[in-house]
Parts: sequence; structure tokens; C-alpha cells
Amino acid sequence: MESRLVKGLYFAGEVLDLDALTGGFNLQIAWSTGYLAGCSASGEE
Repeated sequence: MESRLVKGLYFAGEVLDLDALTGGFNLQIAWSTGYLAGCSASGEE
């Protein structure tokens, strides 16, 4: 997720305020958002 105020600033993982059931779902959110932030930052999609 890219900041609306600062171009090129991305947020991922535990920085995001997401609520999920326990048992690995938060890890999946961290990995998925990290991957997407990395792809977006590199210009790759």
C-alpha cells in the first residue's frame, strides 16, 4: 500500500492495522503485502 502523501513510500506487514483470526493468517498478510510492496516499489507488476 503506497502512501497517499509521500510518493514511493509503501507500508506492509505489521505496520498495517489489519485484524484476522489467529493461526498464521497474520503471517500470510505480512508476506503478501511485503511481496506486493516490493513489486510496486520496483515498478514490476
